[in-house]
Amino acid sequence: MSPLAKGLGALFGLPIVLAIIFFSYFNLTGEDRMRAVCGEVKPGMTRAQVNQFVLDKRLDGSAGDRGVSFLGDSRSYGRHTCKVTMEAGTVKAAQYSFAD
Repeated sequence: MSPLAKGLGALFGLPIVLAIIFFSYFNLTGEDRMRAVCGEVKPGMTRAQVNQFVLDKRLDGSAGDRGVSFLGDSRSYGRHTCKVTMEAGTVKAAQYSFAD
């Protein structure tokens, strides 16, 4: 194989391999990360506290005064999330959710 062919193979092949590794790593470790995040969201936290928590942890989503909100991990493309149930502006429950 010529040096040019090797160089082109590395130039185009390496980014593909790195993308596969990146995607696989964050999806394989996403569950553990989000379970830990959900464990930090405690019943009784206010909407403002949850939204500040989202900013601090760099999550996707926000909490409303009532209903269900999903706080996602963008590194796993939203597959691993934390389902937060709000009522009267406070957290009632938070649990890990897998969207597949």
